[in-house]
Amino acid sequence: MTTSTEPTIERRIEQAIARALKMPLSALFTPLKMGWTPGWDSMGHVMVIMELENEFDASFPPYVLPQLLDVPSIAKALRNPK
Repeated sequence: MTTSTEPTIERRIEQAIARALKMPLSALFTPLKMGWTPGWDSMGHVMVIMELENEFDASFPPYVLPQLLDVPSIAKALRNPK
């Protein structure tokens, strides 16, 4: 049996959020959530979305953006693109 050393999708999302907010992941507390995480306000949300699209080579339709407010909702959108 082989085990993967690749980070989970949730971990990659967390890392992308930290990069977007220009903070070390260790400095962010959980849950990572818009309005709760320092710097993740409306402008921070734009940066988070751009970083996520870059990290996952994805493009989120505009109507989905207001739903991407935390790691679980982002993971769900990435796993089930519409």
